Amino acid sequence: MSATEREHVMPPRPLIPWTMALCAGMCMSCALVLNVAADALLREQAPAVGPLWAIPVAAAVFVVLAQSCARLAPLKRWLYAASVGLVAGAVVSVWWAVGALSASKALDGRAASSLEFVVQGDPSINDDVYSYTCEARADGKNLATVRLSCDRELRVGAHVRVIGRVSRFENDAYGRSRVLRGEVRKVKAVRIVSVDEGSPGPLLRLRNGLLGSIAPATDPARALIAGVVCGRSAELRAQQAGDWFSVTGTAHLIAVSGSHLAIVGFVIEGVLQKTRCSRGLQRAILAITLVGYAAFTGASPSAVRACCMVFATLVVNGAGRRRHGLSALFVTVSIFVLLRPTVLFEMGFQLSCVSVFAILCFCPYATYALGELGVPTGIAGMLSVTLCSQLATLPITIPAFGTFSLIAPLANAFIGPVVSVLLAVSIVLVPFSLVAPLQAWALVVPMISARCALFFEQLFAAVPGASVSVPPDTFWIYVVPLALLVLLVWWPRPQAQPMAAGLVCLALLAGIPYVYWDRFAPPSVTVLDVGQADAILVRQGSTVALVDCGLDERVVAALVRNNVHHIDAVFVTHWDEDHWGGLPAVLEQFSVGTIAVAADALEDAPAQVLNRPGVSYRQVRRGDALDIGAFRARVMWPFDSVDGEGNEDSLVLLLIFAQEGKRLRMLLTGDAELDQEREIVQEVGDIDVLKLGHHGSKVSVDGELLGVLRPELSVASAGEGNRYGHPSDECVDAVRAAGGAFACTIEHGDITVTPTANGFAMRCQRP
Repeated sequence: MSATEREHVMPPRPLIPWTMALCAGMCMSCALVLNVAADALLREQAPAVGPLWAIPVAAAVFVVLAQSCARLAPLKRWLYAASVGLVAGAVVSVWWAVGALSASKALDGRAASSLEFVVQGDPSINDDVYSYTCEARADGKNLATVRLSCDRELRVGAHVRVIGRVSRFENDAYGRSRVLRGEVRKVKAVRIVSVDEGSPGPLLRLRNGLLGSIAPATDPARALIAGVVCGRSAELRAQQAGDWFSVTGTAHLIAVSGSHLAIVGFVIEGVLQKTRCSRGLQRAILAITLVGYAAFTGASPSAVRACCMVFATLVVNGAGRRRHGLSALFVTVSIFVLLRPTVLFEMGFQLSCVSVFAILCFCPYATYALGELGVPTGIAGMLSVTLCSQLATLPITIPAFGTFSLIAPLANAFIGPVVSVLLAVSIVLVPFSLVAPLQAWALVVPMISARCALFFEQLFAAVPGASVSVPPDTFWIYVVPLALLVLLVWWPRPQAQPMAAGLVCLALLAGIPYVYWDRFAPPSVTVLDVGQADAILVRQGSTVALVDCGLDERVVAALVRNNVHHIDAVFVTHWDEDHWGGLPAVLEQFSVGTIAVAADALEDAPAQVLNRPGVSYRQVRRGDALDIGAFRARVMWPFDSVDGEGNEDSLVLLLIFAQEGKRLRMLLTGDAELDQEREIVQEVGDIDVLKLGHHGSKVSVDGELLGVLRPELSVASAGEGNRYGHPSDECVDAVRAAGGAFACTIEHGDITVTPTANGFAMRCQRP
């Protein structure tokens, strides 16, 4: 049989090993125990342990069925494996839970200054605030794993002493996610007292040296090189370029995983084949090098998982046995969970395992199906990998990000090979940047490759409808995995005509969201999550307005994930940069009709926003009313002409919606504070929703003001770990004391309010 004929042979249904039952049982019992432990750590009270009895009961039922039911004899191994997995997962997770509760108690009453923090990994960066996973130590003993936030970069392995505050995580989605990952407290550093870099090992010294020569914070291309070579993507994700990868569904390309190790292994194997080493020695060197590379890049769970599977494949091949990827996957996951059960709640590990499972099961089938449609084999292979991994991971990505990338298959087909070339040339050339005479040219070729990748990223991210917003709590995200399960059981032979008809229907369905959001968007007001800044989206039907534009390009990403394709009007409340800084990026990416500011404030407008072709400029005064679809925006403040420079000059808009029995009154206060709000509060009267002024500062509201406005919901827009402490405890306490609900973009992401017949409904990007 020729190679061409083999390519068109229907792939067999993949063999699912019994180790899947072992892995599934272990994961389910771990998830149940760890969530009960998280309740105890977050709520400071005894959690409900009743559901834990389901674990031994289920394990016993599986054993009884395996021993007594003759009809289930073919599944006996699966039942025993599931039972063992349930018990083993419960044991290791209970052991971890006891340790976490003990660690939490050990931190009770301790001041941050009495502890030493050892940095465990790379930071996450948000509004110039660096957040690290650290080990908290006292008297040379590890007490607990905590989340440390500070205003400067720290290296992995650094020993840090700070003055600050140790506190529990809030019982919200973010707090629960951190606790489930093993961090029992958060520490906010007010001042760093000392930093001891210690004595890093050779791999860490090499990594720090390369990061120093790459300088990822100075340029997006350098940040991309640091991501693919050193596994440090914090700087890239903190820039606009990081949003491009999210919109195009190519974020996995900068996460060190199996594809990275495959490329690194290909380069190393090519070098080894030039030597006279035996095949066995070459395998040993390759395995050791891959382990070293995984450690070098930070030993992320996805990288270690891929490394373990590669190592297992090398061992199996060396022993002359047939390899089986699914068996290696489930055994690897089981070992990970036994060693560290909290790995189950790390998104990178979840995405890595689910996508690998989908690729191993469905990629040959998808490649064959696309081949039946006439797609060339090489292109079909690339498309099938992206489609399988993207569809299978929907239950993970949609709740976390609330978006779905329609352009991901095409973007991966173009950008994937470019990033592969970038990695291959970078691992060869970037180390030469440590040699002073060679530093000038060592990064030339990697920089060219990185800029090429970023060019395609920006190109695909700018395509209208590249990414669509999906409600994070929708049950539809589970339909696709269920369909994949049905496909795995049914395994029909693909036929060209039904598939072509199905693809046409899918293409038409993909266009429906674009038309819907562009012409028939329901009335809504969305406080966008743009960090320590303000941006509020108001839309109804085909009319779209934006009140403030955030600080930087993040507003563009926020608009894209909310399916905005054009903007009729932009209101700039005042000329603080966290309210207008993103306007140039908005003008570059979207068609904008009008820019509206307070009376006489246009004279002091930044040059970047003036004299834009096709844009009209309008100055509004108190008493003016502007229509945004069926919304009416009334200007309540300022009373007089202003220059727009100070908080007291901020535009205050009262949004009123009344149509088809639905009503909403929402006050948008910009950076206005109590002195200005007291001037208008009696005229505004009772409202439904209050957008808190000045990011929820302590001077934004008080009990008297809330007693007049009586909002059912108050919303603050602020950035995680911001140095101002927004939203302030005084503001939050005042809102709750007045009987209203409080929500902030830090915890919930984009917060959308929609009018209803009975008041309003709230939907959040993150539940």
